[in-house]
Amino acid sequence: MFEYLTPRSLATPQEVIEYLELHQAAQEFRLELEHRDHLEAYCQWYHQTAQSNRQDLEQMRTELNLLAWFNGRKV
Repeated sequence: MFEYLTPRSLATPQEVIEYLELHQAAQEFRLELEHRDHLEAYCQWYHQTAQSNRQDLEQMRTELNLLAWFNGRKV
Protein backbone atom coordinates (compact mmCIF):
# COMPACT_ATOMS: atom_id res chain seq x y z
CA MET A 1 0.00 0.00 0.00
CA PHE A 2 2.73 2.48 0.92
CA GLU A 3 5.42 1.08 -1.31
CA TYR A 4 6.11 4.52 -2.75
CA LEU A 5 7.25 5.64 0.72
CA THR A 6 9.92 3.00 1.05
CA PRO A 7 13.34 4.10 -0.13
CA ARG A 8 14.13 2.95 -3.61
CA SER A 9 17.48 1.49 -4.42
CA LEU A 10 20.03 3.99 -5.66
CA ALA A 11 20.12 4.66 -9.35
CA THR A 12 22.91 3.16 -11.35
CA PRO A 13 25.48 5.52 -12.86
CA GLN A 14 24.06 4.75 -16.31
CA GLU A 15 20.56 5.77 -15.16
CA VAL A 16 21.94 9.00 -13.71
CA ILE A 17 23.74 9.78 -16.98
CA GLU A 18 20.60 9.08 -19.00
CA TYR A 19 18.53 11.27 -16.68
CA LEU A 20 21.01 14.16 -16.92
CA GLU A 21 21.21 13.87 -20.72
CA LEU A 22 17.42 13.91 -20.96
CA HIS A 23 17.24 16.88 -18.61
CA GLN A 24 19.86 18.76 -20.63
CA ALA A 25 18.02 18.06 -23.89
CA ALA A 26 14.77 19.31 -22.36
CA GLN A 27 16.46 22.49 -21.13
CA GLU A 28 18.04 23.15 -24.52
CA PHE A 29 14.67 22.62 -26.21
CA ARG A 30 12.96 25.03 -23.81
CA LEU A 31 15.64 27.66 -24.35
CA GLU A 32 15.35 27.27 -28.13
CA LEU A 33 11.58 27.79 -27.93
CA GLU A 34 12.04 30.91 -25.78
CA HIS A 35 14.63 32.26 -28.20
CA ARG A 36 12.32 31.70 -31.16
CA ASP A 37 9.41 33.35 -29.35
CA HIS A 38 11.53 36.41 -28.52
CA LEU A 39 12.82 36.58 -32.08
CA GLU A 40 9.28 36.37 -33.48
CA ALA A 41 8.11 39.15 -31.13
CA TYR A 42 11.08 41.32 -32.15
CA CYS A 43 10.41 40.73 -35.87
CA GLN A 44 6.75 41.70 -35.44
CA TRP A 45 7.75 44.87 -33.57
CA TYR A 46 10.35 45.71 -36.21
CA HIS A 47 7.89 45.31 -39.10
CA GLN A 48 5.23 47.37 -37.32
CA THR A 49 7.75 50.13 -36.58
CA ALA A 50 9.04 50.09 -40.16
CA GLN A 51 5.49 50.35 -41.51
CA SER A 52 4.76 53.25 -39.17
CA ASN A 53 7.96 54.99 -40.26
CA ARG A 54 7.06 54.53 -43.94
CA GLN A 55 3.65 56.08 -43.29
CA ASP A 56 5.25 59.00 -41.42
CA LEU A 57 7.68 59.54 -44.30
CA GLU A 58 4.88 59.61 -46.87
CA GLN A 59 2.97 62.09 -44.72
CA MET A 60 6.07 64.28 -44.35
CA ARG A 61 6.59 64.26 -48.12
CA THR A 62 3.11 65.71 -48.66
CA GLU A 63 3.53 68.45 -46.05
CA LEU A 64 4.86 71.91 -46.88
CA ASN A 65 8.60 72.22 -46.19
CA LEU A 66 8.76 75.56 -44.37
CA LEU A 67 12.48 75.38 -43.71
CA ALA A 68 13.22 75.20 -47.43
CA TRP A 69 10.82 78.12 -48.02
CA PHE A 70 12.68 80.31 -45.51
CA ASN A 71 16.02 79.38 -47.06
CA GLY A 72 14.77 80.42 -50.49
CA ARG A 73 14.73 76.96 -52.00
CA LYS A 74 11.97 75.49 -54.10
CA VAL A 75 9.32 73.68 -52.11
